[in-house]
Amino acid sequence: MSSEKLSKVCHEIKENCIECGQCLSECQMLQEIGEEPASIAARKPYVEEAYECSLCGLCEAVCPSSLSPKTMFAEMRTEAVKSKEIPINEYRYMFPDRKLNVMKLYREVNSIDYKDLNLGRENPVALFPGCTMLTYSPKLTRAVYTHLSQKYQDIVLMTECCGLPLYQLGLNDRGDKYVGEIKVKIRDLKIRTIIIACPNCYYQLRPILREMGITLLTIYEALDDLLILNNSNILHQQSFVTIHDSCPDRFEGIFASQARLALQKKGYQLVEMEHNHEMTICCGSGGEVSHFDPEMANNRVKSRLDEAENSGAQILAANCLACVLNFGKVSGKFQAKHILNLLLDLEQDFEGFKNKAKKMFEGPEGEKLWERIMAEP
Repeated sequence: MSSEKLSKVCHEIKENCIECGQCLSECQMLQEIGEEPASIAARKPYVEEAYECSLCGLCEAVCPSSLSPKTMFAEMRTEAVKSKEIPINEYRYMFPDRKLNVMKLYREVNSIDYKDLNLGRENPVALFPGCTMLTYSPKLTRAVYTHLSQKYQDIVLMTECCGLPLYQLGLNDRGDKYVGEIKVKIRDLKIRTIIIACPNCYYQLRPILREMGITLLTIYEALDDLLILNNSNILHQQSFVTIHDSCPDRFEGIFASQARLALQKKGYQLVEMEHNHEMTICCGSGGEVSHFDPEMANNRVKSRLDEAENSGAQILAANCLACVLNFGKVSGKFQAKHILNLLLDLEQDFEGFKNKAKKMFEGPEGEKLWERIMAEP
């Protein structure tokens, strides 16, 4: 029996989709299915289809009828979890609310911690870098924290995940509970302003934090007066950068506009890919698809890298480190960088980084680590 939300969105799409083919022409997953959303809605999406959707929202951007196939697939995920159509607990290694998950284990194995920074002392301002940056780029995390500390003394570093993976997987109740714990911490530390580095975290937490009366700043808003962004040099002027816009930012473009302005002030030359701003495409990590259909995820990476190469840029830059790491899986004629690396003049090589991280589970010791991470229910 379909849930009320799933039935409602399926009915809306079935009744109002004009089968114009615009979403089909842009979405690799719909092309693979070979059906218009109206047809899919009429039969209800299959579970496999729901977990192949990157939840990127491009279908919403191109739909002349303002429909949301993305929401249909997201609701199918929630329904699949509730009806036990998917053994979601098999993917518990990535649940952020567990005592041990892949990212926490990676930090443990690689001795990454931030105990020397302010993790729990009261302060009105906090930095929320996002779990990917915290885990896979402590160098960038610390550089950002150091710059912000010039203005916000003893700023709090929040090491939590924003909870988005739980919602994307269809674990809404767990997501609500986890976010509730974040709210308690914010109140306990008397935080009034939160600086967020990741677009996913920003849009995920914004409605919740606004309800609490918390002021949100993007990392670019917070860093702007700390960096000499107009101090360009000849190396910057000779570097052509193309920006991969984050999917959650597609409709408001907050990060897109601020990042471009900052890079231009820094002296970089910007060129655009075919899909940009509202029409951006997924980097391959959206919707946790790589855990369910690696081939589909890799095809999305390749599509974006092809566009970057065609742009003529030497650097492919992104606001989200998960995107950067995805692009770094494949070596190419350009470098994948986080925009903050460019603004802070911080050299880092992300090529092949994600593949190296997987090696943590190889061999006898890797098997023991995997047993540890899956031991807890």
